[in-house]
Amino acid sequence: MWVPPEQKKIRVLGIVTKCLLLPVILMILLIHRLAFIIDVILFPRLKHVEVSKPLFIVGLPRSGTTTVHRMMASHSERFTSMPLWELIFAPALCQKYLFSGASKIDAALGGPVQKILNWAQDRLISSFDDIHPTRLTDPEEDYLGLLPFDGCFLRFLVFPYAKNTWAIGDFSSLPLAKKQRLLNAYRGLVKRHLAFRGEEFRLLSKNPSFTTWVSDLAEEFPDAEFIGTHRDLAKVVPSQLSSIDGGLRFFGCTAKDPWIIAQFSELLADYQERLTAYKHYLGLRYADVDFQLLVSSPEKVIEDIYQQLQIPPRNEEDATHLHQLLLASRSYKSKHAYSLNEFGLQPTDLGRGSATCPSKG
Repeated sequence: MWVPPEQKKIRVLGIVTKCLLLPVILMILLIHRLAFIIDVILFPRLKHVEVSKPLFIVGLPRSGTTTVHRMMASHSERFTSMPLWELIFAPALCQKYLFSGASKIDAALGGPVQKILNWAQDRLISSFDDIHPTRLTDPEEDYLGLLPFDGCFLRFLVFPYAKNTWAIGDFSSLPLAKKQRLLNAYRGLVKRHLAFRGEEFRLLSKNPSFTTWVSDLAEEFPDAEFIGTHRDLAKVVPSQLSSIDGGLRFFGCTAKDPWIIAQFSELLADYQERLTAYKHYLGLRYADVDFQLLVSSPEKVIEDIYQQLQIPPRNEEDATHLHQLLLASRSYKSKHAYSLNEFGLQPTDLGRGSATCPSKG
């Protein structure tokens, strides 16, 4: 089968990248697993950490989940979210204390390491600002902390054709034993975060990939509440494919592969159906957010969420922070360009998913 030269180049570079990076990534993940075991020995108090009323933000990717997360996370008196640095470098409690101590020593020496990290962020992470702006200290998707347990759907960037990858993409269809293993791992991740940040805080989690986890999360955390964001699939699908194309190319694939397009189109259609079902299944535990309303009236969306979920008002400092985020949201104009045609799709190609939710009974 003839393969275009450009595609051959992408594949070859992807093979080289995998050969160089995968051993390093696996070593880091093994260190994280070992650190989790060390936690059990060093911190027996973890058994007694309570996870009270976690708030999960789910929904279609590219539908405003990050915006809602940042605005809710600005209520720092009440909520806590896992920042990127914790998820990548320190998911275990012993690692958090180690990095926190090292950071204090670095600050006492004038911050040379922090300056290097800032330089690296400005040149590496900032290249994704048009798609998903983030920094090491920003709240991020805490499913990244499940990478050591093979429970993070981000593996699709490296192994997009693996059956196990897409099985993780639909959490509700996993075998019961594997689901419980990942739920236990996630609970352990949350407990470590709360033990480090403070048990008085309420976890705020944002993961579009958790859209297929909702029913199980609702059972695992009976007092949990949820925010679900949605948007027109004709906008979501090309936006998501465009946003992951760079990552896929880095590992030797492309988002314009017809098979990958079909898989994501079906998965996102399934997300959309689930979100509709959750409104009825979860009732008052679920706040629905429409992307168009979030863009036009973000302050109303946040006000409605607080009213729906009966969240106490902010203090003056947090209210000021939210006001600044609202002003920035109104003036923000995305430079991320995409279209269905770019991926050979038409609106009629966006089929139905296969969502199922348990009955209220």
